[in-house]
Amino acid sequence: MLRKLLLLLILGNLLLWAWTHGMLRPFGLGPQRIGEPQRLHQQLHPGSLVLLGPHGTPASAAASAASAPAAAPTASAAAAPSAQAGSKPVPSASAAPGSAPAPASGSSGASTTQAAADPAATCLRIGPYSGQPDAALGAALRAAGFDAQARTEDLPQQWMVLMGPYPDLATQQHKLDELRKLGLPANSFVGVTGRPRYMPGIALGVFDKRDQAQLQLKRMHARGVSTAHVVQRNLGVRRGYWVLPALDAAQAARLSALPALHAANLHAQPCPAG
Repeated sequence: MLRKLLLLLILGNLLLWAWTHGMLRPFGLGPQRIGEPQRLHQQLHPGSLVLLGPHGTPASAAASAASAPAAAPTASAAAAPSAQAGSKPVPSASAAPGSAPAPASGSSGASTTQAAADPAATCLRIGPYSGQPDAALGAALRAAGFDAQARTEDLPQQWMVLMGPYPDLATQQHKLDELRKLGLPANSFVGVTGRPRYMPGIALGVFDKRDQAQLQLKRMHARGVSTAHVVQRNLGVRRGYWVLPALDAAQAARLSALPALHAANLHAQPCPAG
């Protein structure tokens, strides 16, 4: 039974393949032909088709209307030399009042290219210094022709977990020994430097936000540190810069090669935005 069913399926597939490939047309069997000749016979009045433009008008009429204004300037331009025949040419500098003088050929393109090539003025600054910027470098900058301006600004706020300050270095060292005995990691505390207001003292962490410093303080209390407190690390501390507000590319290159700048081991940096 299965063998007969398989033979019927194979025979049906062969007949379908022969029908689709037109092999049964001699017997009047086969798919309908849809070649190009039949499509041409099915067209209805192909000569009456009209191409329409974007506004619904015939495309040929729109093309002729668009070409009409373009011809007018050509005719007027051709008539202009004959109307001015025999008259002396008027220099461009003596144009009528209120009208812009016509630029010389090629000058407009050259000036536009030069304006595009000129870089925008840039602001550079040298520093930072602790407090006022170095006067000797400022004198060297001005002697080289730079408009160097001394400016100072407050340091951004930072919060420090602090022990101290202590009356002397011996007391500070004694407290450092006590912290080591508590088993605190060696990198979790360090002597304060660069902040005379809190020296000699011991920093147990520096943070950008006060709540982070308060959380560190709680950790230190849990480890047995009872005398620490949170302070504003940069209170009253200012830093200074030499600011050169408007430099072109040539001036910036000359500044980078200034011997006084290299002697001070400093580099000019872009001014912060705003």
